Amino acid sequence: MAKETAKMAPLFKALSDGNRLKILQFVRAGDYRCDAKKGGQCKDRTCLKDLTAKLKIGFPTVSHHVKELTRAGILTTEKEGRWSRLRVNTKRLAEMADFLNEFLI
Repeated sequence: MAKETAKMAPLFKALSDGNRLKILQFVRAGDYRCDAKKGGQCKDRTCLKDLTAKLKIGFPTVSHHVKELTRAGILTTEKEGRWSRLRVNTKRLAEMADFLNEFLI
């Protein structure tokens, strides 16, 4: 039990900030245009620079929050040129949901 709790603590800590929750929502929605050459949708990926516009906060702040979410395993990043594309790690969130479900039983 202690091992499982220690594994979950970084997730809860990473999600304890309102901007990080917004980032998670924006990335999950995946409906933001990327600065890709094709000019198309990134489907389930979001660009870091798109988040700065949506959250109306600076790039360094967004970058910090994304780093915390990535460190906790909640987001994954893919480098594409000079931009990073973000994706929600649904497996990690499913682990968190399973952990919380134990409290409902």
